[in-house]
Amino acid sequence: MVSCIRGLQRRAREYPNRKFASDVLINTFRRYGKGGIPCTEITQIVYIKTHKTASSTTNSVIQRFGYNRSLAFALPKEGHIFHEKKLFTHELLQYERPPSNQSDHFNIIASHLIYNRPELDKVVPNATYITILRSPVQRFESAFGYYDYASKVGLQASENALEKFMKEPDKYSNRMGVVPRGRLRNGMFFNLGFDHRFDDNDSAIDEMINKLDKELDLVLISDYFEESLVLLKNVLCWKLDDILYISIGIRSNNSRYVISKSVAERILKWNKADVKLYKHFNRTFWKKINSYGADFYRDLREYRTRLKQFEDECVNRNKTKLIDNRIDELVMKTNASSQCKSAFIGTADFHVILKREAEELHNMSMANKWTKHR
Repeated sequence: MVSCIRGLQRRAREYPNRKFASDVLINTFRRYGKGGIPCTEITQIVYIKTHKTASSTTNSVIQRFGYNRSLAFALPKEGHIFHEKKLFTHELLQYERPPSNQSDHFNIIASHLIYNRPELDKVVPNATYITILRSPVQRFESAFGYYDYASKVGLQASENALEKFMKEPDKYSNRMGVVPRGRLRNGMFFNLGFDHRFDDNDSAIDEMINKLDKELDLVLISDYFEESLVLLKNVLCWKLDDILYISIGIRSNNSRYVISKSVAERILKWNKADVKLYKHFNRTFWKKINSYGADFYRDLREYRTRLKQFEDECVNRNKTKLIDNRIDELVMKTNASSQCKSAFIGTADFHVILKREAEELHNMSMANKWTKHR
């Protein structure tokens, strides 16, 4: 018991600005949402990450929100990905339940996984479900360059590997493993639980889109990222500062490809499931903005002004550093604020912090139980 109390005291000293679930009743915290209507801050969240869609930046926003409130994260046993090939199941969790002194259930799951609604409902009950999509051509080019698929299929010496790949995509993709293939063709739909066996089956595609339309509460569009975060703030009843971010890593020119009109058309044809998915949820995205009303663009202007101030506070505009030849990473200002430092924590590093704290809390809880039964 003494070690448990000391551990909580140490956490309070290390993280003086954090609110702990034992100190506040988070789920009854009242705020004012769109139109000044009182609303309740949402803390039960399932975020389905998709590859190369600004999903990591969004994830960092969600991670920081949960971390600052000491919410319970459902985390994978290894690394920051639950599974790249199989649907999510609760057996993939680091711990089946959160430590008893943190919460009696998980609040957030935001690590890479393949969507499986029944299993996710078991882990994060009564959650708001969120994901993010990106224009299929831009997402495909980004994935092809970032994951260096040219080398994986023997096209690294080609003048334009992407153009050559798209002339015979089935031939080249068969040279890849299951994971790279899953990320590439219809990669967004695959993350949302779509079976690649039905990539060319229009009825199966339409059926899955209709299912997702009923199950997902908010689908963000990374091509309109700031608009997306304003919608996120409104749906979750968060504060403006909760959705501030620093886009730490910008893909370097070394991993970019020029896309001609003919290549873009081939990409769209080969990724028709992602195309249909994106078109559907792009329409619903703008419907949500229209239903938000005239306040939306006022809130967007306010957000952009605050975001610019935050970037000026945090980012050293005179420096960048190249990371493994793929990413030009922004550099934080010297003597930056704690809020800036938090925004500069990448999603993988956040996973390390969250897993370490979950392990500490688990050990403290087990020690407490052992002491009680002595």
